[in-house]
Parts: sequence; structure tokens; C-alpha cells
Amino acid sequence: MSVHIPASAISANYEEDDISRSSDASEEDNKELETFDDWIEEERPCKSLFDDNVLDSVSLAIEYDSKTHAFDIGAVSKRLELDFLQRARLINHIRKEKIPAPELANLTGKEALFSDDGLLKPTLEDDPLLELDLPGDSDDEEGNPGDGTSTEPKEKSLTKKVKRLEAQLKEAREAVQQMRQLVQGRLNLLEPDSEAAAPQPPRDDDSHYFNSYAYNEIHAVMIQDTVRTSSYSKFILSNPMIFRGAVVMDVGCGTGILSMFAARAGARKVIAIDASDVVVKAKQNIKDNGFEDIITVIRGKVENLESLPDDLPYVDVIVSEWMGYCCIYESMLDSVLVARDKFLRKAGVVAPGPDGEDETKEAGLMAPSQCRMMMSLGETFDVIRERVKFWDDVCGFKMTAMAEEVYDEAVAEVVKEECMLGEAITIKDIPVQHITIRQLDFVSPFTLTTTRSGELNSFIVYFDTFFTTDGKDLAPDAKVELHKGDWAPGEVIQIGRRNSEGSEGHRRQKSVDSAGGHSRRSSRDLSAPPPVEHGIITGEPLSSVPESLSPPAPPPPPAPPAPPAPPAPTPPIGILNPPATGGRRPSLRARSASRRGSTAGLPKSVSFSTGPHSMPTHWKQTVFLLREPIRAHVAGTTVSGTFHCKKSKDNSRELDVEIHYMVNDPSSTRDDADEDGAPKEMIVQMFTVR
Repeated sequence: MSVHIPASAISANYEEDDISRSSDASEEDNKELETFDDWIEEERPCKSLFDDNVLDSVSLAIEYDSKTHAFDIGAVSKRLELDFLQRARLINHIRKEKIPAPELANLTGKEALFSDDGLLKPTLEDDPLLELDLPGDSDDEEGNPGDGTSTEPKEKSLTKKVKRLEAQLKEAREAVQQMRQLVQGRLNLLEPDSEAAAPQPPRDDDSHYFNSYAYNEIHAVMIQDTVRTSSYSKFILSNPMIFRGAVVMDVGCGTGILSMFAARAGARKVIAIDASDVVVKAKQNIKDNGFEDIITVIRGKVENLESLPDDLPYVDVIVSEWMGYCCIYESMLDSVLVARDKFLRKAGVVAPGPDGEDETKEAGLMAPSQCRMMMSLGETFDVIRERVKFWDDVCGFKMTAMAEEVYDEAVAEVVKEECMLGEAITIKDIPVQHITIRQLDFVSPFTLTTTRSGELNSFIVYFDTFFTTDGKDLAPDAKVELHKGDWAPGEVIQIGRRNSEGSEGHRRQKSVDSAGGHSRRSSRDLSAPPPVEHGIITGEPLSSVPESLSPPAPPPPPAPPAPPAPPAPTPPIGILNPPATGGRRPSLRARSASRRGSTAGLPKSVSFSTGPHSMPTHWKQTVFLLREPIRAHVAGTTVSGTFHCKKSKDNSRELDVEIHYMVNDPSSTRDDADEDGAPKEMIVQMFTVR
């Protein structure tokens, strides 16, 4: 559904600062956030002012900065007699400019930064340090000692600012309410709290989700995704300094392949957890590969896991392939973040180091450590032709009613690079090391610009994934590694596939489609076998893969007496075809020694993209088709608005998305715009990602 909202119904001060970080400014949410005391009732993780360590609370973060960097924000505020807003400006200034602690020793409180209102905008989203309440912030604060001045003028100034901000907040809420009423009037919808709205029965969001991962085909699709599997294996196997001797948790282990990569990299203990029936096969896979003494498989949800096996106090690394369509579809990241908060090693833990001496450890590592949701303008005629125009004439019959729902649900398709009308931008940064579940429901502003003329008929969303060795947040301009090749998602090994509707693959696809398609990885095209020539990253033959990704091959057997026969052809060595070991698995010590010698000098950080400009993956791209395509007559046409994303109320593993946008075409006439050339109306279109 799409609606048009007149520009007069949109607040004139519709700036980025006015956008709520939550998914919806509902009345219930407003009640929860009404008072400052409600905000600070619970302790929240807090990032250090000077490095990337995240502590369990504000007080621990202040104590950490005081001991590590010799800077105490409370003591400095007291010494400089800073009020609440001045202290907030100082915190945002330090985070924004990354000021080293020693450079702050000579602050006097008279610097320009303490009066710069631009620094009232939080540098770090949802920064709990900004909510720090010190005794000096009270209303009965005395005047500055020794100068005989009173703080009364300062208090009056602050009171005026607070009242002005409250008035702006009230106006923004009224504007949002007006917009809601307008949309509800257009759509004839009921308010959620209306008495006429029937209460929805509780629903089980998990059973079908976990059952969908019990079948072989879905795991074959994921493992045969060259970009996905090779990126995980490359990061794990080329970083022995992280994994050797570490305790690793694999959340959503599936077949156990990531757990076995970690064991092969030298982990002393791996905890593999999954709530699907696939864990039965995972246990057998692990046993068949000789890792049963290293890997412990647990069946269940990580949310219900109270303690680690073998009385382990924490895990050093959490590895998980949690990404879904549109990156956060399926809500598996929620479970990963629960595991992080419960079991990942905290910064400051004292434990034996490589030399046996006690040392203070940094926070444990998440792999991947960061994802970025990207958005671009699209001219996707192939998708329109397949999903919409197909129904115009089916055997001579008009069936256009079948295409209506296409505009209400996002579709997953492989989009060609030339279908992008402009450069992509980041609409949501997901630093897995410290993001909270609450922040996964979001509203993000965007401005997209066309680089050529064309018909804008869709928005394209995909994600980039980064594995770093230290877990630190990447710079905004960090580049992702692009993988090139022609592998198409869905072209997987046809395990037991027959050319009949009774085949396992057909039944699996049919069951997923008929049940609502909760699993993001079901394949649409399983008609062709995969090309086996592709390499680990760049598409070169697998025979040229670095030896570091597999144990060394044994020496060739002696030639037969006579006549000499050529050796039998062997498949190329790669992730899915490790070298033969002569029927006997090398010892753990031999494998560890091989890894130590073969991984030197390899790159440590890994990244991959699921965008149209990189090799296709099983995630494809998420396409939001527009009911009303827009003709961009020239390059430089801008589309600006907000991207609203939250978990669906009907199923928490699905997403509800609203895209609010306005188009400004430089070649448009005055009839399309107001006196200043700004567009007259905003278009709102709603989608479900399922």
C-alpha cells in the first residue's frame, strides 16, 4: 500500500535529530520514555571515551577510563564546574574528534566547545554516558566560589532551553500524530488500542522457523554459497592467533561446519548450539571428522542456556552466520546478542596468556564483527516482468489480481549491477560487538541521487559483512571486498534430486512456500549443478587455493612396477574437498603444527558484500517494488526520506518496513513543486519482509 501525504502535514523541522531511534513512536513507547528516571533505572553497557572497550555499566566505564587513561569525567566536571549540557558537549566532542586523554588535562571550561550547541547531538547512538547525573546538576547549585556570582541567570537560560526543546518535541509528536491520522483515514484502519480491534491470539514464531532448518537442502544452499562459506573459513583458518587455545561458541551451528573450522584452527573447546533437528546430523558430522572431544553440541535455544559446559566461565569468540534477507530478517541476531551478553568474555578479565603468565584480557570477539545495511535506487525491469507483467496474460487469461500483493511484500532477487540508478548508501550500521536488540528496530534518514536517467521502480537493499581481528568499529568510509564470479545462488549440489514432483528438493521448496517462507535461504532454482571450478575468493581454479586453508597433502604413493600408469584424476582441493590423508587422520599436534607454518602472512581481516556489484550469494538482494514508478529525466535527481524498519507484530521473525520518500527532479516544472522548488508531497509505501 502506498499513500501520498501533503507537504503541509510534514513538520517544517523534519531534521535527522527529530527522528526517533525506535521503530515506532507509539503511545506505549512514549509512556515508557516519559521520565528521565525511567531511562536510567537499568544499567546499560557503556563504551569507553577513548577506546573501543564496552563496559557493563556507566560507573564501570568511568572507572575504566580513570584507571586506563587517567581521565575521570565526573572529577573533570566537578573541577570545571560544568553543568549537564556542558558535560554532554564535552563527551560528544571527545567521541567525535577522538581526543586523547592527555590533551584534555589543560581544559579550563572556557573553551568554545562548551557553548557549541552542535555538540548536543549525540556522537554515539544511545550513549548512556550522556545520562550521567552528578550532584552538581541539581537546581540548588551554589554560585561559583570566590567570584560572588550567582548561577541564577545560567539556570534561567537552561530552563528556557529545556522548555524550547519540550515545545519542539511536542510539535514533532503532533506532526507524527497528524500523519498517522491522515494515513489511517486514507486506509480506513483502526487504532491499535481501539475497542473495535480484535485482540490477536499469541503466536508461536519459533516452531516453523527451527523446523525449516531440519532439512538437508537448505544447508546445501548455504554451504555451496562460495562467498559465504569461503569468507568464514578464510577468517577462521587464517587467524590462528585468535582461535588457537580459545573457547568458541557457534550460535545456530546447523551442520557444524563453522564449529569444525574453529576446531581445525586450534580451538581447545567449541560449543555448538542449535534448536533445530539438524543437530542430530551435526553431532554425527563432528564425530565422523574426529572432533567429538573438542566440540560439544547442545540442542536448544541459547536464550535458555544458563551456564556453559565443563564449568567454563566464558567464551573467547562467538561465531555465527545469523544474517537473513535484508540482513536482519529472521531475528537470529537477537539470539546472538543474548549469547554475547551472557557468555562472551568481558574486558578486564585476568587469565593466563600464551606464556602462562596472567594478563588482562580485552573483550571477546564477535565474528562477524560488523554489518552494514545498504540501500540504492533501482531500475529493475526484469523483476517487474517476472513478478508483475507475467500475470497480464496467462494462456490468454487476465490474472492481474495475482500481482497486487507483490507491491506489499519485498522480494529476493539477483539484481544486475547495471540496474542500479545510483550509488548505495548505508541506512543501518550494525556493530555486533556492542549494538543492543532495541536498536535493531530503527528509523534512518536517507538521500539517494541518480547517476543517470531512467525509471525508478524500486529500492534495493543488501548488506556488507566485515570480520575484524579486534572487533573495533570500522571507519565510515571502510571499503568492502568485492568477490567476482558467475556462481548463481540456488545452483547447488543436487543431493538425491529427481526430475519429479516427488523429489526431496521439490517437497522442501513447496513446504517452505506454503508455510509462509520463514526460511530466508530456500532456493528458487535448483535446476543446474554448481560450477566446481570457482576458487575460494576470486574465482580462480581451486587447485590454486593457498595451502593454509587445508592440511598439507601426503606424499604421492610410489609408482607401480610396470607399465607406469598415470595417477587417477583427483578433484581440486578446496573447502569442500580437503586433500586425502591416506585413510588416516593426522594427529591434532600435527595438524596444529601444519596450521602454524601455513598461515603466516595471510590477510587477517575478511569482508564480503551481497550487493549487485559483487558475486551473487544465496541472500540475493531485497527489492522493494514501487507502485508508482518515477521517471528520472536527468542525472542528479534526488530521492530523500526515511526508512522505517521494525519486527512485525504478527511474527517477530518477519519485518515491517515503511519507506517515506520525496522526489526532487531538477528538470521538473513548477507544477510538481512549491515556490522554492521543493516537492509538494511525500509518498509512503509499506512492505512486509517474510
